[in-house]
Parts: sequence; C-alpha cells; structure tokens
Amino acid sequence: MDTGQPLLCVAGTSPKIKVLDVKTGNLLKTLIGHGLDVTDLDVSPASPDLLASASYDHSVRVWSLEPAHEQRPCLLICAGEGHKEAVLTVAFHHSGRYLISGGMDCIINLWALPQLPDGNTGSDKTTVLHYPHFSTTSVHSNFVDCIEFYNDLIISKSAQEGKIVLWRIEGFSSSNPHPTPETAPSTHEFRETRSAFGGGYQRLLQFEAPQTDLFYLRFGFFNQPEKHPILAMGNEASKIFFWDLERLEEWSGNDHDARWATKKTKRPPGLLRESSTSTTASSARTGSNDGVVSQPVAWSDIPRDAKANKKYNISNPFNTIAPHLSVTVPKVMFAARQVAWSVGGEWMVVVGDNGMLGVFRRWE
Repeated sequence: MDTGQPLLCVAGTSPKIKVLDVKTGNLLKTLIGHGLDVTDLDVSPASPDLLASASYDHSVRVWSLEPAHEQRPCLLICAGEGHKEAVLTVAFHHSGRYLISGGMDCIINLWALPQLPDGNTGSDKTTVLHYPHFSTTSVHSNFVDCIEFYNDLIISKSAQEGKIVLWRIEGFSSSNPHPTPETAPSTHEFRETRSAFGGGYQRLLQFEAPQTDLFYLRFGFFNQPEKHPILAMGNEASKIFFWDLERLEEWSGNDHDARWATKKTKRPPGLLRESSTSTTASSARTGSNDGVVSQPVAWSDIPRDAKANKKYNISNPFNTIAPHLSVTVPKVMFAARQVAWSVGGEWMVVVGDNGMLGVFRRWE
C-alpha cells in the first residue's frame, strides 16, 4: 500500500477474505462478496493495493485494499460466461492489466481488465466482465489447480497429468493496444478454444512432475529481472523438483532458439509446436543438514550425448523435461501443497500435509 504498511490477506473455507496487519496481527478489514470458499489470492505486481481472488462460486473478483475504497472494496467481478464450475487458481500479468484463471471445469480464461479503479468504483454498481478474451478447455484434461504468467507466456498444471505445461496464446502480446470488452468472443457457439487475438494456443514445453496426481498441488515460479527464472514443484512423496529455465534455454545450443521463451519474438524456424486453432542461477538446497540433495547441475560437464539431448530437449513440445535438481525432505512423508518464493528469490517456502513447512535457501 502507499502507506508502506505490510498486510497479509487470508482466505479459505469461508467466503470472506481477512486482511491483517503483519506487524500487529490486528484484523484491519474483511472483504465480503464471494458466495463460497475462496481458493486462491494474488496481488497485482503493478499495483500492490489490488487483490484478485478465485472462488468455488465460479467467479474471480478484484479488490482494492486502499482505505479510500473501504466501504465498497470490490472493483470488478469476472463471472458470467467464464467458468462453469469452481475457480481454483488466478494470477495477474506483470502489467496488472490481465488476469488468467483456471478451474474444475478444465477451463483456462484470460481476462483483459479495464484500468482500475474505474468510473464505477465507490458506487452501487460494480464493473462486471461477462466474457474472457481467451478461453480454452484443450490445454488440460482435469482440474486446473495452478497457473502463472511467464512474461506473456503461461505456465499451468492440472491434477492427474504428472506434468507442468508452458504454452502461449497465439496473437497475444501485452505490448499491443489493450483490448476492449466488446472484442471478447461470445459463447453462442461451442468451441474448445475461443480467442480475441486471432488464433488458438501453442504448447511449447512440458516439465516432468512424477507423483503429482493429487488435486491441489501447486508449483511456485520465481521470475525477476537479472535473476534466473526458477520453477519449483513438490510431489506426494516429500520430493521437490527444480527447473532453471535460463539454463534450459542455454542447453538448446542455438542462441536464437534459446531466447524464444523470454522475448516477444516470432517462433524461430524449426521449432515444433503443438497448436490449437480457434474457429473465429541456480538451484536450491534444504536448510536441514539431513536433506538428501542431488548435486547441482554443471552445464559444461553434461555430455551432449543422445540421452542428455532427450532429457533436456526443448525442440519437441511433447517431450517432458526432467528436473535439473531434486530434493527429498527426510524422515517424513507428505504431499507438498504449495510453493512460494521471497521477493528477491533468496528463500523458498514449501507447505504440505501433516503441518509440514520447509524453508529452502537459494545458492548462486
């Protein structure tokens, strides 16, 4: 917030979202609007006073934490023709102008947000988005329970697939003029993929995540300037997997191809991608000395033989990329439910079943 006051937002089996003062522990406010359990929260990277929430009531809401909007804090509702079942995950784009959501209906929606706060803020009328600008049921075959932006790309996973998928919406670029609500495709015809951006989607990579069939296991993604982007995922057997996306790109051996995932460029020639069309630095180690930790990957030491090429091959979207590092938490068996990084990426926290909480320190 503008005051610099650190806040903690908490939600769960209640439709209410509680906002706490981190320093004092006092309850500052309660956000009321959802009709059922709240499943996910995300703060806008562009405006830390904006909070997005997902709920079993099939909707996504955007809230203002500013004291000036305390009487009517709900700024926007994404509902209508978006999700048909519970929404399980929501994430802001780094610009703060887009939201992506996934749910039990296997649907992934991209919502183009108006500039917030808008003309309805503070009044009896809350802005409602009835249609997403992109919607698909084709990326995943089960509950979509975790999703994040990677610049203009998307990382997502679902239950019972054993993998994490990196993909892109064809024609979507946050540098283009912002779309208006009138350009969002309607649902008059059934289509697996509907897009306002002139295409479908492209599957780019798949990351191998064994023993992650349980519903509501979530990865954590760290992506900050001048740092290696790190994807981390825990499984049902006390194991944490890590992928360094920058090293993965370097492994491709082609400087042009290696940057396709992080720059807004056309797809380089020769890269295979599964398409769907629309009819309209580092690793980590445990803080415990008892941890079973694999050795860090030294890229120069990996022989470029057929086995290694297959393991880290990024040219085939159907190939599953093995983790660069795996860490097994010792002496206890638990399912890792959520992974989160500190702002600077120095620390990573894993929470899981049976009251487990693990703290990991990143090394350079």
